[in-house]
Amino acid sequence: MSVIVAKWTIDEYHRMIDAGILSDRKVELLQGEIVEMSPEGKSHTYSSGEAGDYPANLLAA
Repeated sequence: MSVIVAKWTIDEYHRMIDAGILSDRKVELLQGEIVEMSPEGKSHTYSSGEAGDYPANLLAA
């Protein structure tokens, strides 16, 4: 028995989001597959913010 994995396009993924199908789930589209993501912790949120601020500050200077 083989398993066939359905691959999704970006347009299909966005239509699912617009339809509310994925509204209660933390997911991302990675290489055509919808992948459940773990919730971000405080340290991840802080690090992501800092990482985004650094190039923004460089470009603003």
